[in-house]
Amino acid sequence: MKIAILFESQPSGGGSFSHSLNVCINIRKYLDKKHEFIVYTNFKKNYDALIKLNIPCIYFKYNFLDKLMIKLSQFSYFRIISNFLSMTLSLEKKFLKDKIDLIYFPVISGAIFHLKKINFSLSFLDTEHFKYDVFPEITIDEFNKRENMYRYCLKKSLLTIVSQLSIKKEICKHYKLSADQVIVIPYTPSQIFNKTNRSDKIRKELKVLKNYIFYPAQIWGHKNHISILKAAKIIQKKGLKSLFVFSGLDRGFKKDLDNFIKLNNIKNIFFSGYLNSKEMDYVYKNCKGVIFTSLFGPDAIPPLEAWSYKKPLIYNNRFEDYVSKNTAITINIKNPKLISDAIIKILNNKYNRKFILNGTKKLNFVEKQSIDGYKCLNDRLDKLEKYLIATN
Repeated sequence: MKIAILFESQPSGGGSFSHSLNVCINIRKYLDKKHEFIVYTNFKKNYDALIKLNIPCIYFKYNFLDKLMIKLSQFSYFRIISNFLSMTLSLEKKFLKDKIDLIYFPVISGAIFHLKKINFSLSFLDTEHFKYDVFPEITIDEFNKRENMYRYCLKKSLLTIVSQLSIKKEICKHYKLSADQVIVIPYTPSQIFNKTNRSDKIRKELKVLKNYIFYPAQIWGHKNHISILKAAKIIQKKGLKSLFVFSGLDRGFKKDLDNFIKLNNIKNIFFSGYLNSKEMDYVYKNCKGVIFTSLFGPDAIPPLEAWSYKKPLIYNNRFEDYVSKNTAITINIKNPKLISDAIIKILNNKYNRKFILNGTKKLNFVEKQSIDGYKCLNDRLDKLEKYLIATN
C-alpha cells in the first residue's frame, strides 16, 4: 500500500509541528517495508528538513482555487455543489497520479473536506475545544467549526490515532466510534533538536541566561502563563531572584502578559520568541527546570522532553496520563502560591531527586508503548489494504 503523509504544520507551530515531524520519522523507522510512504508538504522549510532526514517527500503549493475550495468546503452546501461539478483539489489529482492508496493527516486539515476519491486516516490530538466557554481562543464559533470538522472526518476516517487511552474513550463515546477504529500511539519527545556544542551560533541573549525556569509553549490563553507571572510576583516579594524563559510565538495574548508585568513591576521575564532546534536544545540543556502550566491536555510533548534532558518538572496535577506524582512536582497550576513554592524548591535544588530517575523510567515506558503502537498500526494497515483491494 502506498501512503501519503500530509504535513501542513509550520516549524513555528509548536507541538503540532513536533508531532507531525515525529510521525514522519517514526513511520520511516517502524512502517512495515511492504508498505511505501511519502510525505507531501506545502512548506519549503519542512521539505528541506525532511530531505536532511532522508525522508521521501514532495513539495507542493495550493493554488488560489484550491485555497478557495478548502475554505468553502466546511459548508455542506458547497460540498454538494462541488461534488455535482466534479471539482477536485490539484493535490488530490497529484495523489491519484502518484497512485496513493491512503492519505494520513498527522494534524486534521481543511483539505479533508474536499477529498473525493482517496481514503484517509488521521491523528486526533485532543478534545479541549469543549472548554470554549472558558478560553477566548475557543469561541462558540470556533467550537462549532471544530465540531463540524471532527464529526465529518472521524466518521469517514478508516483509522484514527490518538496519544492516550483517555482520549480514545472520550471520542468513541462523544462521536460514536467503534473502539476498533481507534488506536493509541503515545507522543514521544521531539527528535529534531540538534545537540549543540561550543562552536554553535546561539543568540547572545540566550547565552547570558542563568538559573532560569523554562516554559516551552506558544503564548495562548490556555497555556496559563499568567499563573507563572503571579508566582513570579510572590517570589519577587520574598526578595528571591528568579528568571523565567517563555518560548514560542505570540498568538494574541502576550499584550495581556506585558500589561500584568508592567502593572506589577515584575522583573526577570524573558520572551525568547521562536526557538530553532539548536536553540531549543541549548535552552533545555541549561535550564534549572521545566514548568508546564497548560490547562489543555491530557498530555503534551514538553514533559517528555524535560525527562529526556533529566530536568525537574512542574506539572498539572489534573493530568496524569503521562505524568504521575513520583515523576514531577504535580500541583494545582491555577494556584500561584503552590507554583511559587515548587519553583523555589527547584531553584534551591531541594526537590525530590527521584523525580529525575522516575521520569527517565517513565519516558522509556512511554517510548516502548509508542513502538508497540506502531506495531499495531502495521497490523491495521495490513487489514486496511485487504479491505481496499476488496472494495475497489
